[in-house]
Amino acid sequence: MTWPLRSPDFTPMNLFLWGHIKALNYTSAVNSVKDLLARIVELSATIRQQPGISERTRHSMLLRRRLCVEVGGRTFEHLL
Repeated sequence: MTWPLRSPDFTPMNLFLWGHIKALNYTSAVNSVKDLLARIVELSATIRQQPGISERTRHSMLLRRRLCVEVGGRTFEHLL
């Protein structure tokens, strides 16, 4: 099966990291682009230091890959 580059089915950055950063970042108003960038850098460092985060992200990606193959590339989010 050929998959498009940066397919959201397999890209942990799209599946988890950006969603997590957005959820944490927008708990309060962002006043400027500079403020936004500083928050993203700070939150990325914080997430990187959390124990087990890489392992959980990898596990999620492998589960999604397995389910996608099992259903022949069809929608599988309801199986998660």
